[in-house]
Amino acid sequence: MNKLKLTCLAASLSFASVTANSALITDWNYLNDAGFDEWTSDAGSIDPTGIDESGATRSEFDGFAGDIFNAPDPLFGGTLPKTLEWGVPYGAENPDLKKSALVIEEAKEGTVTTSVVDGVGTLDFAEGTGLMHENWGVTGDTLVAATLFDGLFLGPTAPIATPLAPAPVLQFGIIFEETYNTPSNDICKYEPTQLVGAAGINQEGCSDLFTLVLGPDVTFTEVGDDIYLQNSFVLPIPGYDDYVYTLTTRLQGLEVLGSVDCGTGFTCVGFLTEEDKTNELKAGFAISAAQVSEPGTLAIFGLGLLGLAAVRRRA
Repeated sequence: MNKLKLTCLAASLSFASVTANSALITDWNYLNDAGFDEWTSDAGSIDPTGIDESGATRSEFDGFAGDIFNAPDPLFGGTLPKTLEWGVPYGAENPDLKKSALVIEEAKEGTVTTSVVDGVGTLDFAEGTGLMHENWGVTGDTLVAATLFDGLFLGPTAPIATPLAPAPVLQFGIIFEETYNTPSNDICKYEPTQLVGAAGINQEGCSDLFTLVLGPDVTFTEVGDDIYLQNSFVLPIPGYDDYVYTLTTRLQGLEVLGSVDCGTGFTCVGFLTEEDKTNELKAGFAISAAQVSEPGTLAIFGLGLLGLAAVRRRA
């Protein structure tokens, strides 16, 4: 848990040879899906007691038939569930008797362009697979922590076309804190200046804290009310390896609490979720590119390490 796993987007070495002149991939197909790997209702161990799982990630993520590295293990380590559900509905606050849950949207697929080149242009985000928190009044066992795999297949379509291949796979840790909905003093742990019942995020009860653990070498950038994550890769295709491509993942839709202290060596970002509603963390991604002066070195680096493993805070 709490590690970042990246794999390199690569194209088959059996593709037809192309010109040695630098060329930019302008258009891509994509397939994005995500699932839960581990989860627990006990802060001290991996204990799934009281957490019900359901749903399944797309079969393409079980094992990639077109994997040019012929890796023996599936991309996600097998089929992963997409819903974690917990709690005994508390009828006084939850008359519809709904359980609380984290629900990952169904896989998204489509097309995306390289929208920023050498710093020129505006990021054009494609729709990614989002996450919902069904936040309802419950008692009993609750989710404490989980691990989420977010995978992406990319395939260039112009000026050359290649099959879909695995792009960076992000592994997030999730720390979840169910708060008391109605504390005795009506002062919530988060947003303490707003009393329970007052207009705002604590109107229906104290908001819960949903924290993403990004890993020991990963930071995030706040852009307005959004969170941006970035990671980069090169294409080891002769004639197309003079550019470094950057995937910018945008998370939006929830109130951002900001940086959360979750232990030495980890970078965490917190989101607040409202009671008695469906809270949606929307995801999107965009591709940008920058030409580099030493493409040969970068191409070898990309192949050798299967991707660039650091995500750095933008200036």
